[in-house]
Amino acid sequence: MAQDDKPPPKLREPPPGATEPPDHVKKPQIYEIFHSPANPDSNNPTGEPIKTTRPTFKEGIDSIKSDDFFSVHKIPCAREGFMTGIGAGTVVGMGRYFVGARAPKAANWAFGAFILGSIIQWEYCQAQRRKERAAMLRVVEVMDRKQAEKAQAAEAARLKREAEKKAAVEARKSWYKFW
Repeated sequence: MAQDDKPPPKLREPPPGATEPPDHVKKPQIYEIFHSPANPDSNNPTGEPIKTTRPTFKEGIDSIKSDDFFSVHKIPCAREGFMTGIGAGTVVGMGRYFVGARAPKAANWAFGAFILGSIIQWEYCQAQRRKERAAMLRVVEVMDRKQAEKAQAAEAARLKREAEKKAAVEARKSWYKFW
């Protein structure tokens, strides 16, 4: 229970010189549309509330299609995971066989190393992708902030030029009037 005594982690602060977050951070855009039972016309023409039930194991198995097995290569990090697993399985299986284990036992070790190596590499690759995605979001934030600052500076320069122009016109006016 010692973990409960720790204070919550601090939120990330904006970069130095930042005044406020850009518009896309203050007002996030929603890119996915989720159908809710609150709108009875779209989901349920009768207007009765829709019961949401938890999917069963059989429904999960039924949702697997044969095309899923042919598109494994499209999954991010799958290739790296399988290649690392194949290498680890080969090295461990051959090592066990050359050390003196019988072939079935060496094959079991090879399969275990394949599974373990694949999972570890896949998780490492996913962590790298999350890290890269967070860095890209940070870059987008900073770029948006810089563009906003640039727009503010351009607007201030435009107002200053207009004020100088107005002052020059006022300076050219004569201080006297005939009528």
